[in-house]
Amino acid sequence: MKKISLPKIGIRPVIDGRRMGVRESLEEQTMNMAKATAALLTEKLRHACGAAVECVISDTCIAGMAEAAACEEKFSSQNVGLTITVTPCWCYGSETIDMDPTRPKAIWGFNGTERPGAVYLGQRLWQLTARKASRHSPFTVMTFRMPMTHRFLPMLKKNCCALPAPV
Repeated sequence: MKKISLPKIGIRPVIDGRRMGVRESLEEQTMNMAKATAALLTEKLRHACGAAVECVISDTCIAGMAEAAACEEKFSSQNVGLTITVTPCWCYGSETIDMDPTRPKAIWGFNGTERPGAVYLGQRLWQLTARKASRHSPFTVMTFRMPMTHRFLPMLKKNCCALPAPV
């Protein structure tokens, strides 16, 4: 009997790629944000058959096209059906975003501003509109204002039912 492989959720930690202390200071926080997201989704979400959802996290933080391509290769081999891009900071959207037009996406900004992730999301939506690809890739932005990643998971658990629905 053929075993069916259920789709997984891909988590893409993206980061400001500038060196000389900028990227290095954000790597741990960004990966912790990705791990906290994976833990929450694995704990709270189930497939229709009752099986727990599996998450696949990129091997490295994504700061440019080479890392984005490596992440895409990993996700393609792991049967990832949708992606969540998480970031605690500003980053180059055109170099870091998931370019697969068939995969639903979410962007989770987390940078302590009034509208965290809004600049990254807005830049990406503009790009998709310019390419007329937005009808293929629904984006959401799930935003919370929190200054420290170690408080991320408890806050997320508290608010998990209030997340915005996909567009």
